[in-house]
Amino acid sequence: MLEFAKLHGLGNDFIVFDGIKQKLPSYNELAKKVCDRHFGIGADGMIIVEESKKADIKMVFFNADGTEAPMCGNGIRCFAKFVYDNNYVKSRDFTVETLAGIMRPRVYIENDLVSKVKVNLGKPIFDTKAIPVATEENKFIDKEIIIDNKKFNISAVSVGSIHAVVFVNNLDDIDIEKIGPIIENHKLFPDKINVNFCQVIDEDNIKVLTWERGVGQTLACGTGASSVAVISSIVNNTSKCVNVHLLGGTVKIEQEDDEVYMTGPAKLICTGLYNLN
Repeated sequence: MLEFAKLHGLGNDFIVFDGIKQKLPSYNELAKKVCDRHFGIGADGMIIVEESKKADIKMVFFNADGTEAPMCGNGIRCFAKFVYDNNYVKSRDFTVETLAGIMRPRVYIENDLVSKVKVNLGKPIFDTKAIPVATEENKFIDKEIIIDNKKFNISAVSVGSIHAVVFVNNLDDIDIEKIGPIIENHKLFPDKINVNFCQVIDEDNIKVLTWERGVGQTLACGTGASSVAVISSIVNNTSKCVNVHLLGGTVKIEQEDDEVYMTGPAKLICTGLYNLN
């Protein structure tokens, strides 16, 4: 039996395991089992807590399909709540090792427990070789491509995770179940990509629908919201501090000194024991 906790950030839910105090089986197989909503616990992703030699603590993240991802915006808020509430870290400001680099969360406390988390996600990456994007250009910003016989202007950026950002006039006109996977698996993106469809409300507010690689449509995506805010400030001249409205709720994204900060809630759903057999 494995001890677990289930948390969510704006409806984006995760199973968290302590990989320090208990021995875990193969991470990718475990992720596929526990994230299954019919035969497992059910979640969008799995998070493992590990010790770190580079930071105060280490976060390992797997998507529901068993693929490892560099980082997850809503996931790191849930991770920060879990490790602070359970005394893995003592300070309200601490460092987290991820495959996307060192992240720096700050937790906010209500009734002795973490209620929201602000995370410094670092500087956005536009380099097409790093993302990667199959193009000779150094950046991929507001480029027109044809999908399902329709024109879409797409931008690519990495803010912890890689994202395609697509601005539309009306989100109600988007068939995300159809267009989302086409862009996710497009030949432009050899590693596949997360996809965000966005509608600018005004300079301070943006509505977003997210299609996550390896998962499908989710209620929220923190790195997606951050990517949208960054690209929108370039393409649409929106504010450097915006509210990004997702199906599961709202996150605040700020850009300061070329770095991106995300603030949003993290909530514990339950704790329990998972039967491996």
